[in-house]
Amino acid sequence: MQRFKIGVDAKNLQVVMNRGSHDMTTNSVTKNLEIEVSSVVLEVSVREQNPSVKEKAKRILEGYVSKMKNALADESIGPKLVPSLKKKIEEAISHLNGWLKYVQNPQANDNVIEENMKLNKQYYEDVIAKIGQLKHSSSST
Repeated sequence: MQRFKIGVDAKNLQVVMNRGSHDMTTNSVTKNLEIEVSSVVLEVSVREQNPSVKEKAKRILEGYVSKMKNALADESIGPKLVPSLKKKIEEAISHLNGWLKYVQNPQANDNVIEENMKLNKQYYEDVIAKIGQLKHSSSST
């Protein structure tokens, strides 16, 4: 058994090919392998161009969590946060982390993710906007 590494386009996939004596006389195995490899390369590049619902949701949720954590840690914004908003941000981070875990589950339902992302966006965009206002007011002083 011999291993061949495929280039970067196929994300370093390894193809295992068992070379027997029948392979030497006909090139059918090699041609089949080439066709299979090019279809895998095409499939990988298509997936990269069209991110899945889960990938999009993961990026959005991670962005929300990052902005909220940074706001809590920021010395210019943190002191300006009223306790109710600070508590709301901490609860939001916890809630979003739960959603991140769900989104990363391979068996997660895309329809459920899409519906809840709409709700999350409506709710958390408001929190992010308030953080942005505080950040803007602290940079102008």
